[in-house]
Amino acid sequence: MKYFKAGDILLSDFDGVFLDSQKKFDEVMQEERSLEKWMDFLNGINWKTFIRECDFIPGAPDTFITLQELKILQGFLTRIHSFEEGKEKALFLRELGLYVPIYYALIDQPKSLVYPPNRRVILLDDDEKNCEEWEEKKGKTILYNPSEKNTKKIYVKSLKELLK
Repeated sequence: MKYFKAGDILLSDFDGVFLDSQKKFDEVMQEERSLEKWMDFLNGINWKTFIRECDFIPGAPDTFITLQELKILQGFLTRIHSFEEGKEKALFLRELGLYVPIYYALIDQPKSLVYPPNRRVILLDDDEKNCEEWEEKKGKTILYNPSEKNTKKIYVKSLKELLK
């Protein structure tokens, strides 16, 4: 496989890599910039309903099931706004047959604090800042970048590329 060497493990972000939750946030909150209104929104979400109303990133379920079967996918590393959100993400993944561990980072907490990076751990994320922080701590990354924004990072524009 092009992106993985023997012994590499993959940790994947959830929002923006597995589910297009940002699109759903944007539909509801549109151009809202008030932190107070965002916090009210996030604290009032029915996370079970919200997660199930989000679209999958194209190819996500099949790709991640295959990567799990190949023992490459070893977990999800996702930010959460509440424990309720974390619980619902876990239930959703389990219902789909994804049984790898789920690691939770709180808002403004570096993912590298939750799971220490090393040269065998690859973070798949859609946020270039998360990738930069991970790499600063000596981890490897793959940026999920479907729009082909200008980047010097290793990236995929389709999750199916991970299986090549």
